[in-house]
Parts: sequence; structure tokens; C-alpha cells
Amino acid sequence: MLSACSDTDPFATEYPLTAPTDGSGEILLIDQNFQIDPLSKGWGHRKFFAVAATKYSIERLDQGPVLQCQTDNSGSILARHTDIPLEDFPILSWSWKVEIPINSSLGEATKEGDDHPARLFLRFSEDNGERRGLEIIWSNQIYAPGDYKIIGNFYHYVANGLDKNVGVWHDQSVDLSQIYRDIGGTSANPKLSLLGFFCDSDNTGDTSLAYFDKVRLSRRP
Repeated sequence: MLSACSDTDPFATEYPLTAPTDGSGEILLIDQNFQIDPLSKGWGHRKFFAVAATKYSIERLDQGPVLQCQTDNSGSILARHTDIPLEDFPILSWSWKVEIPINSSLGEATKEGDDHPARLFLRFSEDNGERRGLEIIWSNQIYAPGDYKIIGNFYHYVANGLDKNVGVWHDQSVDLSQIYRDIGGTSANPKLSLLGFFCDSDNTGDTSLAYFDKVRLSRRP
């Protein structure tokens, strides 16, 4: 994994994704009007020096347009700022499919092997102005759903993975309020301040292919 938590914020702070004012119970991260080139308003694509960027594109599959994430010894982040209280919209749901997984002898528990074909990248903001980063990942080798992978002091929540689950769509849902507490968050009123995608294979030098669909935030039932 590339360093994704520097003090320099590469994403435009204009037009953050906010809670709806009409009382709606759901917030879509990517709607039917989302586009890559040029990027839709409010989005940013963080690329890293001397590393090829992940190829993000909108592809039309059987269920309609989905986000395709394709890597070849590459990695970058496609994300946008959000301004959403966790208490109001704590449930993050999405569908994903990994077509080509990371296949490397490097252990995914190590910094050297920390690549994943599909990641959601999040950042929480606390009352005191501090930030906590987190990734929700597809495991390559050893982790089970619900596990946490920790490298340094950075947390990765494992939602799915392994070769046996490749090639089919999986519907996923997590409670971000619980995850925030799991990673040490203690703020009374935390917010989700960044949400996006971070698919990479730059450490292992491998290739990968994954898809995301129906990424959304919602209220508790």
C-alpha cells in the first residue's frame, strides 16, 4: 500500500457529499451521472510519484453501469470529501466483484505485500480536529470477514476475500460507528469526512481487476 494518510490533502474540499435535506434515508456515493473523464464535481484522483495510476472507469455490465478498478503494478485513490455525521448515516453498503485477485508470494500482513484488488478508503474526523484513516479491504490470502489487519498504526477492516469468492458479486454492509470505535475512536460526534476507492498492486507488481456497485450510506433500520 502507498502512504495514504499524509498531512497534504489531495482532494478538493469544495462540494463535499452531505446528508440530504429532504429526509431521505440513503446517500449514494456514485449516482447515474457520475463520470471519470472529466471527474464529476467534488471528486479527486490522488496519484503517487513514480507509481502508475489505477485505471478507474465506468463499465456497463448486466446490472447497469459499475465502477471498474484495474491495476498493473499500479495504485491510486479515487475519492471525495464528505461531511456526514456517523450517528445519522452509520451503515455503509456496497456490492463488489473481484475478477482478477492479487496473486503474490508476499504476505499481505506485511508492508511489502500490502496490496488489494479492492479497497474502500475512508477518513473519520473527530471533534478535536484529528483524523483517523481506515480501509475496508478484500483479503488475498489469510484474513476472514470481520478481521482487522493492522500495519503500523493503520487499520484495515476485512469485509471479504480469498480465491473461493472471486468471480461473483457480493453484497456487503458494515456499521461504521462500530468500526470507528473498534479502531480507537472516542469522539462524541465523529463525522465521515472522506470516502472513495483505493485499489493497488504496486508493492507486489501484480495485476488485478475488480468492480464496485451501489455504494451507499444509510440510516439504521
